[in-house]
Amino acid sequence: MLLDIILGFADEYEMFPQSGLVLACVSGGADSMCMLEALLDISRGRGFSVAVAHYNHGLRGEESVRDEGFVREYCLRRGVPFFSGCGDVAAHAEGFGIGIEEAARDMRYGFFYDTAAKTGAERIATAHTADDNAETVIMNLARGAGANGLSGIPPVWGKIIRPMLRVSRGEILVFLSDRGVPFVEDSSNSLDIYTRNKIRHAVIPVIREINPRFNEAVAVATELLRADEEYLSGLAEAFFVKQGRTRQEAKQGDGSSAWRNQADEPSPCLLPPTLRATSLEEGGKMGDEQSPCFVSALQLLELPFAVSGRVIRKICGRGVSYGHVKAVLELCRQENPSASLSLPGMTVFREYDHIVFAPHGAPMPSPIAPVYPTVGKSFIIPGIGLKISCKSVLYDDTINKSFTSFLFKHNDVYGKISVRSRREGDTIRLFDQKNTKTLKKLFIERRIPARNRALIPIVADDKGVLAIYGIGIGDRAVPKTGDLAVQIIFEEI
Repeated sequence: MLLDIILGFADEYEMFPQSGLVLACVSGGADSMCMLEALLDISRGRGFSVAVAHYNHGLRGEESVRDEGFVREYCLRRGVPFFSGCGDVAAHAEGFGIGIEEAARDMRYGFFYDTAAKTGAERIATAHTADDNAETVIMNLARGAGANGLSGIPPVWGKIIRPMLRVSRGEILVFLSDRGVPFVEDSSNSLDIYTRNKIRHAVIPVIREINPRFNEAVAVATELLRADEEYLSGLAEAFFVKQGRTRQEAKQGDGSSAWRNQADEPSPCLLPPTLRATSLEEGGKMGDEQSPCFVSALQLLELPFAVSGRVIRKICGRGVSYGHVKAVLELCRQENPSASLSLPGMTVFREYDHIVFAPHGAPMPSPIAPVYPTVGKSFIIPGIGLKISCKSVLYDDTINKSFTSFLFKHNDVYGKISVRSRREGDTIRLFDQKNTKTLKKLFIERRIPARNRALIPIVADDKGVLAIYGIGIGDRAVPKTGDLAVQIIFEEI
């Protein structure tokens, strides 16, 4: 009967490979010994082989040593390959600032994955049961979890399979007794200092008085919630792939504006290459790199909360609470174009119409070190993907519509020409416009985020600003046909 339950459940989720190795994670307790026996039986008819991995946490002294010896000896008698590992869980917990239980789990699973890689195992089987699943749901409910947490223990997670999730502890004990399979008792399971033990000893018995088939009820509920979670997460993934952005994607001009800007309709700025966005399909997902992620604030708000919350959690990763999600959505509603908030592992801020998720430690833009173009030579501006070259030409009324090439009347240039970042107090009156404006105001009008303004190349001489890359040329040194001119050319590299 128990083997039928395991086989039916495993086949439903396609857990067992047709060949190769299944690595069974065996502690020596009743659950894992039952799983080992079941896998050995099933493997004979399914064509895969079984090996055992045991991790000694070293937290229970001689008892931990006893457990490892027990599993090793049992595998020796049954002819099952045995692999063991150990580590200093307390030191790991202290070093990473986490609890003992979390540290033990991290180290244990790290060993399992390493062993699977070394042995070429197709699957890693753990002995989580229907009782474990019910306890997990209650623990997550007590912590205020959403659908994902209330979906319980997933049957399959990458290489991890959990073929025992529909088997109760009572069924396990009967199976072991019938077969005469020994197991060891973990003395810590009787201690109510752990949350799971409190739930197991005090909460579950009361619930079972209300519903003796509580495990089955939880199994049905978690399966329904898991289906909902998969569907909603799929919607979040679709939005994320379509709308999420690394680097930046704000509204940019098509480069069609000429020198003659319309005074009441300022053209957008053509950003240097490294400030432009690449889509997530091209640039990878958040968490793969230390680049900021950009999402439209309006489009995020238009999503149902069930989807927008998942988008935010997908970007931010672990440690993001319901309150954090609400705070991000509130940031989307704010009118302040530079508002920000701090989340675990990252800073989230507005950049006009976009919400930016910047991981802590992500490099911030550095101002452009001044470059002094010389006729006949070219220079690279590090970090923004541009090369500068300089020529001496006779002006022939050519107009560069994308503001990547500028011509200045030679006799109207004061001192040396430089290419640099904006400086406090810089002003310019763009060609054919009436008013002089500070560059700060000009950048605000063109909705250039504050953190990127230092990366917009400014062409200047000893008297002030001559031109702004991607925006336009000033009216102070504009050449006429036949004038000797200095030409500054920006090229993408």
